[in-house]
Amino acid sequence: MAALSSPTAWPAGTHRPAAWAQRTSAANRAHGSHGAQGTQGTHDAHGPLAEPTSRASGAPVERAAARRACAFVFIANLPHLAEAYGQDFASAASLEVQRRLCAGFTSLPSSDMARLRDDCFLVWANEAFECGPFGIHEAGKASGASRRASHPVETLLAVLGAEPVRSGGIAALVQLHADWIDVRSPQQMGASEIELTLWTAQPFPDSRESRADGWRQLYRADMDVAVRVSEALRADELSFSWQPVVHPGSVATTLYRSGRARIAPSRGDAASLAPEVFMPCLQRLGLTRAFDRTAMRRAVAALRLQPSAHIGVSISAQGIQIDHWWASLLAVLEREPALASRLVIEIAGSASLPDLEAAHDFCVQLQMRGCRIAVRDFGGGADNVAAVQACKPDIVKLDAALLRRARDSEFGRECLRGMLATSAHFAPHVVVDGVERDDDVHIAADAGAQWLQGYGIGREGGKP
Repeated sequence: MAALSSPTAWPAGTHRPAAWAQRTSAANRAHGSHGAQGTQGTHDAHGPLAEPTSRASGAPVERAAARRACAFVFIANLPHLAEAYGQDFASAASLEVQRRLCAGFTSLPSSDMARLRDDCFLVWANEAFECGPFGIHEAGKASGASRRASHPVETLLAVLGAEPVRSGGIAALVQLHADWIDVRSPQQMGASEIELTLWTAQPFPDSRESRADGWRQLYRADMDVAVRVSEALRADELSFSWQPVVHPGSVATTLYRSGRARIAPSRGDAASLAPEVFMPCLQRLGLTRAFDRTAMRRAVAALRLQPSAHIGVSISAQGIQIDHWWASLLAVLEREPALASRLVIEIAGSASLPDLEAAHDFCVQLQMRGCRIAVRDFGGGADNVAAVQACKPDIVKLDAALLRRARDSEFGRECLRGMLATSAHFAPHVVVDGVERDDDVHIAADAGAQWLQGYGIGREGGKP
């Protein structure tokens, strides 16, 4: 089988839009001339659309001949790793991903997996990578089937990227992109089909990316923080402190408790790692998804332990899209609507939402299951009005800077009153955040605040 070895030159970015997938489908049909078993299905964002086939008895030749569901795995940040740490480390990262695939997701690597290039692998359904009977008709018409088809890819992403790659005294995380793709078995793929697969698997180039002075140093510093966060998650060192969102007339009246994630201090560190420190690092690296997934799973666990609690957990703007990372959580929320009704999903960094249409669909899907959506840091200077309009949140949380400015001048208090009035048009609940002292409560109440949040209200606790 033909193979390419040089890493892609395309940077990590957003995924290809639907139009590209349509072009890929057309190209797949065009490449069907390779033989009687040429590509006939289409590629779908949620699952394999090839007709299901019976499981082979185990012989390599029989297994290769069967049409099986296939997923690609693309290392989106391999060029960045090569630039930041050198080509030797990038090659080691590629080999480590291949080793993890072989160890955890293949029964017979020679027929279950193909390495197309240093940054791209294919893995076919097998005893170690159960995909279920998701045919073209079932997956195309049933959302339940699509979500079930997402579970194997979610597991693939979570397992392959959970642990840092280590080589030559360097530790770094890989940024992975995975999805279903309709291709033939590795023994049957020709060079043109390999090229088409590589083109389909690569994330869409991010035209906003630029290389400023000091990029390499910043990338390595960010990665050091990301590795520490990853190790903390694996060691179960993620915890939450909880701030109540209360009514200004009675702090006993609580809308919900907002969770603030913390990473426990490592050896030699005096303080825990706050989200204000590690989240910008993860965002710059494109590595927020694994953290958001873990945080949401912890939130579900907290809701189960506290049956009367209503809690909110922040996720990054990069995670505001319905994709494979959300498969298990969506299943839980659909099975347990009473639990979903007690969960508030807070969107942080809404001004940087990469896709407003995807954000709208995400919020609709979560709200349909009973969750509430909150948009944080509204009115703090960033242009996030479009994001609020797209998300149609249940709760808008004003940027804490508005309250700080209101302490200093009448103009600041007028701005706070105006923002409260404006926000009331976007959501039924508006929260003034950043309350730190007694006069903040009076300032916010005089401005017409409906709900308050901050260090000056109640005490943060370890339980919601």
